[in-house]
Amino acid sequence: MLVPDLLVVSELFPPAIGGSAVLLSEIYRRLHGHSVSVLTDETTSPGPDGDDGHAFSIQRRAIATRAWGLVNPAGALHHFEVGVRIRRMTNRRRSVVHCGRAIPEGIAAWMSRQMYGAPYVVWCHGEDISTALTSRELTWVMTRVVRGAAAVIANSLSTRGLLLPLGIPEERIHVVYPGVDPDRFHPGVDGSVLRRSLLRGGNALLLSVGRLQRRKGHDLVIDAMARLKSLLPGLRYVIVGDGEEKASLERLVLSHGLADRVTFVGAVSDNALPAYFAACDVFAMPNRREGADIEGFGIVFLEAAASGKPAIGGNSGGAPEAIDPEKTGLLVSGHDAGELADAVARLSRNAGERAAFGSAARTRVLARFTWEHAAAKVAAIHAAVAAGT
Repeated sequence: MLVPDLLVVSELFPPAIGGSAVLLSEIYRRLHGHSVSVLTDETTSPGPDGDDGHAFSIQRRAIATRAWGLVNPAGALHHFEVGVRIRRMTNRRRSVVHCGRAIPEGIAAWMSRQMYGAPYVVWCHGEDISTALTSRELTWVMTRVVRGAAAVIANSLSTRGLLLPLGIPEERIHVVYPGVDPDRFHPGVDGSVLRRSLLRGGNALLLSVGRLQRRKGHDLVIDAMARLKSLLPGLRYVIVGDGEEKASLERLVLSHGLADRVTFVGAVSDNALPAYFAACDVFAMPNRREGADIEGFGIVFLEAAASGKPAIGGNSGGAPEAIDPEKTGLLVSGHDAGELADAVARLSRNAGERAAFGSAARTRVLARFTWEHAAAKVAAIHAAVAAGT
């Protein structure tokens, strides 16, 4: 078996849905000049082994676990067995392991390193750190994993701020923002047919895209829609995505009498997604912190920006880095329906401001937030780690 110079270990990888799966696939397929292999889970990320047609080969094995700590003997054994697999797939003189998260994937890489295995790099996304910090055991484990890493990649300055108290040398923490493909998401995408089907006789379209989780703030948008019933009777709200909050959100829509103004589309294919951004007037995800659950960044903000659309986000987590307030969109608290209603009304009524924000948003994406930018930073981090082995 060919020993890769870079091994990506992640429970989540396409076809799995989610921001981290997309991030890893989009970045590592662009690390040209490297032999890249992927170790992912056979159940959460199903598919065949072998070359997937991009720049890497994939092995799908039973690496997923809910036992993230080490106190549980079964969990500790699982991490050890995955660590042994990592050790076998790499060569400590040539390979670097890149972990999709500090926990749980980083635990196996840390164990492999103790067996004189390859050095490793860990990605941190925000909610993984805040969740671990709610448990003394997971805090202890995560601290060992990130301190043992040759480099730690944070997806935002917000996430970096969560890492600093753990005692990691600052020079080992690198901020690499997620990206977007501006050739897929762009103002020239034709969303006119879709727009007509979604407007239901209205004249303005508000869009949310993402898993239906409380931290995303879909409920706040629905509450804001209720406040705008008389002020903006032509406003329609479209929700793309699925998740555990769907039934609760549907009940909220009915309680507000908004069944004719709110549409639940469900999950859509990657190919269909650009047309939804093209069809909308304003993108909204007023994210907030829910306990330990935070929005580490929000790739959907970049997809809206690349499409030339203004965004409304929550002033929490990495969203203030994804949106340049009063230039590419607006930030709200994520807790006040009246404040959000004012922001939605402002952008819905002002086509000139929407156009200015959307144009500035796409310019900003092209300058800083493409997958090529992210891949170049990861390639430099990898090269520095490999040179030190």
